[in-house]
Amino acid sequence: MNAQILVLLVLAGFTLSTRVSGHPGSGIVVDSRGVFFQDSAARTIWHLDPQGKLSVFYDKMGGHWMTLDTRGQFARSSLKLVERITPAGISPALIVADGGAPITVNSDGNLYYGLNVSDTGKVSVGMTKISPDGKQVRFAPDLAGAIERLGITGLASSQDGTLYVACLTGVMKVKTNGTFTTLVNPVVVKDCDQDAPTPFLRGLDVDSNGIVYAAATGCRCVVKISADGTVGPVLKAERPWSPTGVAVRDGDVFVLEYTNANGALSEGWLPRVRKVARNGQVTTLVTISEEQQRQQPNRHTIR
Repeated sequence: MNAQILVLLVLAGFTLSTRVSGHPGSGIVVDSRGVFFQDSAARTIWHLDPQGKLSVFYDKMGGHWMTLDTRGQFARSSLKLVERITPAGISPALIVADGGAPITVNSDGNLYYGLNVSDTGKVSVGMTKISPDGKQVRFAPDLAGAIERLGITGLASSQDGTLYVACLTGVMKVKTNGTFTTLVNPVVVKDCDQDAPTPFLRGLDVDSNGIVYAAATGCRCVVKISADGTVGPVLKAERPWSPTGVAVRDGDVFVLEYTNANGALSEGWLPRVRKVARNGQVTTLVTISEEQQRQQPNRHTIR
């Protein structure tokens, strides 16, 4: 399949927010309160506290992406492209993005938003920087040209302010001045259980040592990418599961996975969260059932 046609098909699915989308969400964040993760079929954000208690945090989710505003600087009134869903005055705050635009709040205090497709469905890759007062400026325009045919499929921030941008086949490093380098492209996944034409990298995160963990949704696994671009598997998912999002905290890797993540909602999107501990031990923390999804008042219906 022609690469540009593939991007159009993949990214067009990310433009649908209030309608049934082409792919499940990638939003997962972890802090001292526990794990927050998106359930696209139920249009719900679930909260799993440190004691393992599951509850509904938000039941009107419309986007695919989520980020943590640790300082709580972004007020609801200042945001146009994204929505703060934590009440004003409370931090850390959760912010979700409409449609399929990856987002991250960086250590420089700004929120970065990756645009993939315009309202007309035309591929229009680019990034926007949003300050806490709501000012929006175009960011890293040269990057947009470099990855136009690959799209922006994930964003993450490191402690030193470097942004990591996932695309369909690779990962870029972007400084806050807009200059960028390629960390690795293409990502080659050994023994890929291929379920898409590319590794289809999506959610990613970076640890304090600069190690990137990325969901290779098309290969049903999470990969670790070292500073020199070396790629290795961290976690594999058995069919029909595939990872879509990653969050790193204190050396542990938390992975959001869905059933049929590379297929349509009609095939069934059930989310689960697994943890890869620092010692390599893998634990399933929670799996959402069809019954739990049906209980959510704003869930998607399949016609």
